[in-house]
Amino acid sequence: MKLDNLNLFVKTVDAGSITQGAKDLGMAKSSLSRNLTELEKEFNIRLLDRRPRNLATTEAGQLLYDQVAPLMEGLDGVSHFMEGWREQPRGNLNVLLPMEFFNQDMGQLLLEFMEKYHEINLSIDHYGGQLLRNSHEYDLSFVVHDRPLPSSDLIARTLMSLPQGIYCSPHCADKINIDQLSQLSNHMAIVQSGERDWVFRGPQNTINIPVAGRLTMNSEEMRMVGAIRGMGMVKLPKYAAQHQVNLGALMPVHTPLPLVAQTVSVVYPGRTMPRKSRALLEFIQDSIGRLHSQL
Repeated sequence: MKLDNLNLFVKTVDAGSITQGAKDLGMAKSSLSRNLTELEKEFNIRLLDRRPRNLATTEAGQLLYDQVAPLMEGLDGVSHFMEGWREQPRGNLNVLLPMEFFNQDMGQLLLEFMEKYHEINLSIDHYGGQLLRNSHEYDLSFVVHDRPLPSSDLIARTLMSLPQGIYCSPHCADKINIDQLSQLSNHMAIVQSGERDWVFRGPQNTINIPVAGRLTMNSEEMRMVGAIRGMGMVKLPKYAAQHQVNLGALMPVHTPLPLVAQTVSVVYPGRTMPRKSRALLEFIQDSIGRLHSQL
């Protein structure tokens, strides 16, 4: 006995005619009629009374319908449940974020994501400075960079860009007058681990200017405090420094050429992204305007 033919029989009886049944099922009328005839041959009994404008069940057909229709409805329910189960993202999702990266907004986004996807367990780690070497152990790693990422077996996708500026305390501003980019090397800078130069956008290509100082900090907020206290110039995303600029605690350092904007990228292992990772990335991309509103 073919289960498909039983399902077609129930759907056709519900539709009231072979014509409407074929339309509801999205199949040719001749194909539906052939399947119904095959079912009748299998039982060796007539199940349907085919009339010019509609059809009716025979006594045997009605008995069969009464027995089978609830079973078909139950199977449809199971099919829909399994389809939803298969498509619903689930499992453990490990994410790596830069330190102090839109912390409040990202926190809200991630909580909203958890409220939407109840079958996902989310674990967030943070890092300062360069992307961790073991980032391939995470499902998604976010990285902020102003130069190309080093080659690796990770797949990278660009999300957004962050304009940057150079800032110093007001009482240091009179001592820093930059007419040529090379003059930046003569002033104290507050840098991150491994940071040896700042990259500027020239007319034809980028220009790297060496910088150095006594203070090295991976925390963006700590570098900002160091600049406010007069420990040197600091390179920051403009959105991060704007509040202190408004308060008068920091002043922009004007340069002949602008800094290259930072790029926010997400990297992940393997070319095929699991559904749970894709769900989070799509959720963040759909909400990226919330982050852009601060730039």
